[in-house]
Amino acid sequence: MPGALKISRNASTHLFKYISSVEVKFNPFDSRTRSARELLRQVQAERFAKANPKLKISTSVVATADPPVVKFDFVDGTQRIYDSQQYIAKEMMEDVLLAANALDIGYELEGKSIDDK
Repeated sequence: MPGALKISRNASTHLFKYISSVEVKFNPFDSRTRSARELLRQVQAERFAKANPKLKISTSVVATADPPVVKFDFVDGTQRIYDSQQYIAKEMMEDVLLAANALDIGYELEGKSIDDK
């Protein structure tokens, strides 16, 4: 995972347009779920909902000892899946934004815009 990455608020809001869905699965009584719950809080920000009204955010609250899982689906069909007990929320978000940035660059090189969808 990258470290010390700084992405502006406007850039991260724009990059969220490349995410089609976020799924967070966790046991709320398990201490390993802290980063999954924090990431869920972050992706539910109003600015992301306004930038990408088609974004689907789903939560599965489970009563099992399974590790917490966070899954991001992108508009190109790719996915990022995290065993979130291994990461802090910032690390997962940075990785997702880097993947979205790569898509943004690809769109730009092809003369496309995510806003045309």
